[in-house]
Amino acid sequence: MAEARVLDTAALIAWPISELSGGMIVQHQEEELQRISPDRAAILDSLGLVNCQPSQESMDKVAITAKDSGDISGISETDLSLISLALERSAILVTDDYRMQNIATTLEIPWQTVSEVGIREVWSWVLICSGCGIEVAASESTNAEPNEYGNCHDCGSTLRLKRRK
Repeated sequence: MAEARVLDTAALIAWPISELSGGMIVQHQEEELQRISPDRAAILDSLGLVNCQPSQESMDKVAITAKDSGDISGISETDLSLISLALERSAILVTDDYRMQNIATTLEIPWQTVSEVGIREVWSWVLICSGCGIEVAASESTNAEPNEYGNCHDCGSTLRLKRRK
């Protein structure tokens, strides 16, 4: 029997339809897929995907890990849900997203890539002000907009993610 897989949106778009059957997804992916690839979204119902929602307990555990690594500022709520689902169901997470792979590795969740190489080591991240250079505490929640981390509370300059050394 094949191992259970949680599929990131990249897999829904790039993988052959025959590979998707039985894969687990979360509800927000349907909206995401409709926006990115309407043709693929139109056949979602016929793909044999399993729509699931992770428990709050799994979401909390993954969120804490993402905060500790600094990845919380760079992932979406959908990403957090997918990692949580893989954790809860002891499934393989299928994603090309390095932040998701980073969190999954920390939580010892097996993952595989869609078409990229994948991470070789786990990194930690910090938010740094581009103006005054101070380190800012990681956000308490996921980031809805990629590469939008907010502004410094001291000088008002934009914040950016930087690898913690």
